[in-house]
Amino acid sequence: MSNFIEILDVLSSNPDVLSIVLTIWSLILGIIIALFISFYNRKVSGSFFRSLVVNEAFDEENAKTLDELHQRENDAVIRKLETSSMYRDIVTIIGEEGEEEPKHGRIVITEKTKFYINEEDCTQIRNRFGEGNENALVLVAGVIGMIILGVLLTIVLVPGVA
Repeated sequence: MSNFIEILDVLSSNPDVLSIVLTIWSLILGIIIALFISFYNRKVSGSFFRSLVVNEAFDEENAKTLDELHQRENDAVIRKLETSSMYRDIVTIIGEEGEEEPKHGRIVITEKTKFYINEEDCTQIRNRFGEGNENALVLVAGVIGMIILGVLLTIVLVPGVA
């Protein structure tokens, strides 16, 4: 316990040391947040795109509805498809009337709305969203690794901590 008190004394007595520690842990926290966001995007958004590939929805004749893709409950992707031109650059959306929805602007997705991707985009989808379900152990290992890195950087860069 006395080592911990000594570390706190070093931090409180030298503002430069405190700045270094805050910078290190701010960067570590930012990387951990980025890991969570990346994992979420690959897991949630990726499930929609992977289901299009698995169901071979590569043209208008093979386009699938959300129910056929088992993505009806994937609200995050539905919202992004309704508003985000980034996702609509990858997915072609066929509305109720059979017409292709515009790539920009807000649209409404119903039970009859169908989706497909170009077969040429499969490689981009695999690279961006992965080929299978994401393993949470990778996320946990990344977070633990970043915490260890933060501790090591703090020990090495902050005088009097070691």
